[in-house]
Amino acid sequence: MLSRGKTIVRQAALVIVLILAAMACRRIGLEGQLRFALGYLRSFLYIGLFTAWGVSVRRRVVQAQARRYLTAIAALMVFWIAVRTAKYFLARDPDAVRYLWYLYYLPMLFIPLLAVFAAFSMGQPEEFRLKKWTALFYVPTALLLLLVLTNDLHQFVFAFPPDAPVWSDHDASNAAGYWLVMGWMLLCGLTAMVVMLEKCRVPRRRTVLWLPVVPMVLAAVYAVLMVRRVPVVWTFLGDTTVSLCLFFAAFFECCIQCGLILSNTHYDELFRASTIRAQIVDRSYAVSYASDMPQAIPTERMRQAEKAPVLLGGSARLFSAAIRDGHVLWTEDISEEERLLRELRETSRELEGENALLLAENELKEKKIRVDAQNRLYDRITGEIEPQLNRLTELMEAARARVGDTPRTMAQIGVLGAYIKRRSNLIILSEDTAEMPAEELAYCLRESADNLEAAGAECSCSADCTGRMDTNTALQIYDLFEAVIEAALSSLCSALIRLTVNGNDASLRLMLSCACQTETITALPKYREAAGNGAICKVMGGDGELCVDAVFARGGDTQ
Repeated sequence: MLSRGKTIVRQAALVIVLILAAMACRRIGLEGQLRFALGYLRSFLYIGLFTAWGVSVRRRVVQAQARRYLTAIAALMVFWIAVRTAKYFLARDPDAVRYLWYLYYLPMLFIPLLAVFAAFSMGQPEEFRLKKWTALFYVPTALLLLLVLTNDLHQFVFAFPPDAPVWSDHDASNAAGYWLVMGWMLLCGLTAMVVMLEKCRVPRRRTVLWLPVVPMVLAAVYAVLMVRRVPVVWTFLGDTTVSLCLFFAAFFECCIQCGLILSNTHYDELFRASTIRAQIVDRSYAVSYASDMPQAIPTERMRQAEKAPVLLGGSARLFSAAIRDGHVLWTEDISEEERLLRELRETSRELEGENALLLAENELKEKKIRVDAQNRLYDRITGEIEPQLNRLTELMEAARARVGDTPRTMAQIGVLGAYIKRRSNLIILSEDTAEMPAEELAYCLRESADNLEAAGAECSCSADCTGRMDTNTALQIYDLFEAVIEAALSSLCSALIRLTVNGNDASLRLMLSCACQTETITALPKYREAAGNGAICKVMGGDGELCVDAVFARGGDTQ
């Protein structure tokens, strides 16, 4: 693979040889019978040269807008050479020769204009686009060209002698329109030159890129020498059309080589200098380009990389991408990724261990919370039924010692046990919710009534309970019921229990028949205290009967 410097030298040498050959054809063809053959050959050499340069520009220039302008300039150069060839070697009719001469001004007007646009595009990024208002410059250029092409109608650009039998460029004199055309061409040329000189300055430095300036200076010197008709210049460089096209092409080529016009000519150097191990191969996987850090890769591995990245020996992974007429292959060092993966695995294991510890710790905390909640609930139950527990202990000790009426004692133990069981259940319900089904309170009274019957007292329990009720109200009703029953239990003969619950309102009526009325009446303050705030409790007694009415409503006051 040739270096870029050698490639440029070879291309420049080939261009110089072609130009010298074309100049020799012109010099030899000035006299003699080979004039037409050498003239055609010289035209074909220049047309081929400018065509090749236009194709090369289209392939090399990266900035899309500059690429279009330079391609158009190359096309206008080819058109100019073709028109000149037709004028001198093909046309025989004087009118055709004259109109071919008029057509010279198509490239002469538009090449300077496109040079201005190309100059503005120099040094700009790939996505750069000229402002839309710059398209207005096409208007005067097109009008001036139309003025030249219609010169036969008005002779405003070129004036012909009135007595001339044939109008030709040899007899024409320059009219006012000609100076307008020359002035516009000069204005565009000077504008392009000023912009290009400004672009040749290196930013923030006084350094100037002199290579693009050289063709501009040579073109100016050439114009002066041609005006002065210096014999040597007129003899060897007398073809003004070709000379101007060569100066234009040389200038833009220098801009490309200096980097003022973005191109891909340095990509091969960038490819070789890259630290990425990369290769460009053809369809048969023969290496066409390679970086300075190549790695021998078996052809079979290259084919495998077309479908998916392939692991190579060590810590490298081979990638492949299809390009025109081949593939680009590159390897990436994945040692850092492997190290990160190892660290991630170790971190994952550590996190798993920490996660297990956190889960165990959370479970322990949850267990402790549950135990604390249970202990608190047990303490609450124990605290609220402590009198009944103490009384139950006394009755059980009496039963063991067979003191008093043992069957009666066992019956009382059953009544207290039912209360303790149901009271604890109500406390547990009150922990979970502020309201509970009213039927739960009915179950409590019925179970207590069943145990009273086992104790020898006739009981009748009716309950009309609908919906839900406040748990604190339920506790108060059951506590009142138990307090009354315990006070009358020793002499209780019969009991009538009536419970009504309707939403927030609840009432309890107890009709008791007991022998020890005096003792029961004495306990009246205890009943009122048991009812608590928010209840209306009335106690009536006489002739061995006791009636207790309690009405519970939220917001009520004790009476």
